[in-house]
Amino acid sequence: MAVQTSMEKNASGRSGIELDLIKLPDLPELKPEAVGADENGSTMILLSDILDDLDKKMKSGNFLHTFTAQIEEINRMIRMKYASTKDIASVILKDVALSSRVLSIVNSSYYGHFSQKGIASISEAMVILGTEEVQQAASTLLLFEFMQDIAKSEMLKEKSLASLMRGMMARDVAEAAKYKDRDEFQLVAMLYDIGEQIILFCDPEAYQRIKRVSMGKKQDMEIVSRKLLGASFAQIGQGIVAKWGFPSPVVDAIRPFKEFRMDANLLTSDNLKRLVASFTNEMCNIDWRLDLSDRESQIEGIVRKYGNLLDVGVSMACDLLDSSLKKIENHARALKIDLKKSRFDRHGSIDKKQIGGSVGFDFESMDIKEHDDIKDVSPSLDTDRVEWINGQITKIENILKTRYKLSQVLQIIITTIYRGFFFSKIAICIMNRQKGTMESRFVLGDDYEGFGDRFLFDVSEDASDVFNKALNTGVDIIVENIHNRDDASKIPDWYLKGNFATSFSIYPLVIKQKKVGLLYVDWEKDRSHLFSNEVKHYMHQLKVMTVMAIKSSRC
Repeated sequence: MAVQTSMEKNASGRSGIELDLIKLPDLPELKPEAVGADENGSTMILLSDILDDLDKKMKSGNFLHTFTAQIEEINRMIRMKYASTKDIASVILKDVALSSRVLSIVNSSYYGHFSQKGIASISEAMVILGTEEVQQAASTLLLFEFMQDIAKSEMLKEKSLASLMRGMMARDVAEAAKYKDRDEFQLVAMLYDIGEQIILFCDPEAYQRIKRVSMGKKQDMEIVSRKLLGASFAQIGQGIVAKWGFPSPVVDAIRPFKEFRMDANLLTSDNLKRLVASFTNEMCNIDWRLDLSDRESQIEGIVRKYGNLLDVGVSMACDLLDSSLKKIENHARALKIDLKKSRFDRHGSIDKKQIGGSVGFDFESMDIKEHDDIKDVSPSLDTDRVEWINGQITKIENILKTRYKLSQVLQIIITTIYRGFFFSKIAICIMNRQKGTMESRFVLGDDYEGFGDRFLFDVSEDASDVFNKALNTGVDIIVENIHNRDDASKIPDWYLKGNFATSFSIYPLVIKQKKVGLLYVDWEKDRSHLFSNEVKHYMHQLKVMTVMAIKSSRC
């Protein structure tokens, strides 16, 4: 068992202040409700951090710089009421490749044939098809090409095709129902899972963990992503789309629809966009390589689910799906995309047992080694990660100089630990003085469900187990393997019986000899070599900041 203190394990003295040397006033008791307050405010702070981090990662590639500039300029034009055909055409013509692709699409059977020679220019396309159609073709192409550019795995390639297909189907649904703002229905459907796609691109390891927990616990990925990342895929997607300059009706509608018991007569425009996007998402997740009977069974189930709110029968749903796939095939030919071996290959075949989840993909087969931002194989932290952690620490230090809510600071600290290091689970525990127990309040990581109910123990001056020893002495303790002969006798029964991790570390939160709380982290035992001196330094520093946050909030 390795034991570290702030003086013994940190010769540089940078990790913080020796708490025993500080004269502190008597602190009022830290009540659990003070720690767990204001979840929405905490989520907004975490979401801002996540978006800033993702923005930096996305802009590390030149194609993302180009995409951002193009989509923002086109969106600006769309919002201008008096933009001329020439103005809009000039924006599209700035990118020769984009204008060429727009012409390929407008001359495809998606729009029909207008002459034997076809449409020769962007301006002509606007005259024949209308300005809105060409604007949408350009925006749709930019979005689709962006998704194709980030598609470094088969899963992302299928997701990008599904995005385009959802948009086409949503527009058909909106036209059939005579809904207004049909272009917004198309964009909302296309962007429905953009948050999920960006996480899969920028942080495939985090995505893999979310998928694993979701499948293991049979929980919605939106719930799991919020628990593990601090924000849901939908919240992340809305933040990204807002940064790209899309109008608020589009941004507001990019979130899952769950109000299936709502009266159809009370559906707002926002509800309708979300409803149609959700419907098209489920329809476009159907694998065309399945037998016809299996596909029809899935369609019938989807129609039953949405039938009370959408006027779509089985026959119409089948027609929508077939029509959208034909458009995808036309686009694929125009853009030279191979649909073979994808779930959009109507001539392929697959056994339904091979389909992993709702998207027909086995996430365990993902190759995450190709992504440069995953460098968890070395004991030393990579430069980008160190820069991010230092930025988070500076942010926490600045918050501590202002009036703050303790819950928000603790949320940032626990998220910094989870996203910055290799740990599987992190928990901040708070002392319940009335019961004399230590109870977990904030938990992030794998297999978190039920953790709070199991991770609870009596605090005692006389107990000799590692948890009470840490609290009684104020030292940080690292246990590399609970089954080691030297450590086994010091692990309490409640921990052994609770099916917790075999490798963990505990950081006592003690103020003026008062036991206030405990910071707990664990990891897979084959990752113990990653617990470098650098990580130990950061962990102790974050522990000290946790103590200071609690102390300052109670004075």
